[in-house]
Amino acid sequence: MADYYLSADLDNETTLCLSPLTDKRLEMAGAEVSDISGYFLYTVQRSCQPERVEILARVATEDAVWRLKSMFGLS
Repeated sequence: MADYYLSADLDNETTLCLSPLTDKRLEMAGAEVSDISGYFLYTVQRSCQPERVEILARVATEDAVWRLKSMFGLS
């Protein structure tokens, strides 16, 4: 599966993202994730310093990536 980085602004301070989880994003989330393969749906709060990441879901298939892209209007 190729790496896609999709996002959409939810408001002036929050971005919804769908992408592989980088080490930096994982650190910003402060979460323990045993398997970082595949894609993750998460939000980035830009109003927080440092930015805060909240992981919403792990997406296991490329088909699910494209379905979520369409549902949430990600680009």
